[in-house]
Amino acid sequence: MHDWNQGQPTTRGRPRVVDETLRDGLQSASVVEPPIDRKVALLHQMARIGVDCVSLGLPAAGPRALRDAVALGREVEAARLPFTCTAAARTTEGDVLAVVEVSQRAGRPVEVYAFIGSSPIRRYVEGWTLELLRGRVLASGEVARRAGVPFCLVLEDTTRTPPDTLRAMFQAAVDVGARRVCLCDTVGHADPHGVEALVRFARQALTELGAPATELDWHGHDDRGLSLANALAAARAGVDGVHGTAGGVGERCGNTAMEHLVVALSSEFDRACPPSRAIDAYSALARAALLGPTRFDEPLDRLTLHVNGAPVDVATRPSRTLLELLRYDLGLIGTKQGCDKGDCGACTVLVDGEPVLACLTLALGCEGAHVTTVESLNGAPRLDPLLDAFDRRGAGQCGFCTPGMLMASKALLARDRAPSRQAIREAICGNLCRCTGYGAIVDAVELAARLASGDDPAAPERPNEPAPHRPYGRRGA
Repeated sequence: MHDWNQGQPTTRGRPRVVDETLRDGLQSASVVEPPIDRKVALLHQMARIGVDCVSLGLPAAGPRALRDAVALGREVEAARLPFTCTAAARTTEGDVLAVVEVSQRAGRPVEVYAFIGSSPIRRYVEGWTLELLRGRVLASGEVARRAGVPFCLVLEDTTRTPPDTLRAMFQAAVDVGARRVCLCDTVGHADPHGVEALVRFARQALTELGAPATELDWHGHDDRGLSLANALAAARAGVDGVHGTAGGVGERCGNTAMEHLVVALSSEFDRACPPSRAIDAYSALARAALLGPTRFDEPLDRLTLHVNGAPVDVATRPSRTLLELLRYDLGLIGTKQGCDKGDCGACTVLVDGEPVLACLTLALGCEGAHVTTVESLNGAPRLDPLLDAFDRRGAGQCGFCTPGMLMASKALLARDRAPSRQAIREAICGNLCRCTGYGAIVDAVELAARLASGDDPAAPERPNEPAPHRPYGRRGA
């Protein structure tokens, strides 16, 4: 038997592992800011699992962030921990100077990871021109160069940025002497094939710009559950560094889980795997530091409710949100964990027929309630009109906002069988579509109303069977 999985990776060697727990990990809405002693303890656990580089945070975020970054840098220096250090910055002079201050006060080099978004949606929202972006990169990179600290250009949302824009940003990085460029899957959009194509493009573009030695990092998020697969695809394609966080904590659905990453890379590149006890200690310490010890000391309360018509009887903590109960206790992962603070609407479900934000609703507050999630629109034996209409109108693009859109629309159609387009817009105004596909969504809800009333041919009968497999990288028309 020939096993294609045993083929040799194309990379020049095992990429360095960059731990972003104390920067990107702290952007999760579900965590607390750990005290400095817990951060220091976590640094030592990072060393035990073989982390190569550690982010010290975003020093310009405030006095505490600056103070902690300095303390962490000093600990790395005093304890001779085997790390290089980075710190995040916006592409502004003040943010870069904050990293320079950390480097000087800690007595060790700290690389500036200066981030800026250049994808079309970010440029549209911010009103940014390409020249403005290039100017910010050049100005912030020059501040780092004058201070003698290494500079990395972090391109937010790289996986949705056109090639010509990326080439222009790469040129700016080369012009300012950036040591590396970080490719980011900021909204968890990519699949492994896309990652490999992006890394190959970036490597070729940098070579054509006369900078083949410029290193590449990969930073991915887990919105579609592909962050680990994508990180390994980036490693195989030849990046020089891959990022992760403890337990995968981070904004929205989180990042690549560091515990999984170090084990997978050890196997991939035939290196010694960190001891399991070290990984377990790292996980336990990070969980206690980021979630806070009181979360595990809470008494459990009994909760009875109906979910999609089925009775549910569980024991849960008073702090457990309805979103956490649905996704992590009941396995109903159709409801998406987006912003975790009530901004995006991806977690919308129905409670007694009314749309609510599950991330802001305590589970115990739903005692005796009837909760309806997107799984209730299961399409068997007949497609729900909303599913049929969303399919016909192409209203699901990346698909992350779609469950929330469907449930908000379900509530609308339950109270108004023939809503106007303005009423539809108002009903979904709390649901953000990162792909900005609102026109198709409004069209779909309008069609669903006609399907439900019989004004349009009904959805076809479909057998209750799994959907056909569609390989990564191939999209339907």
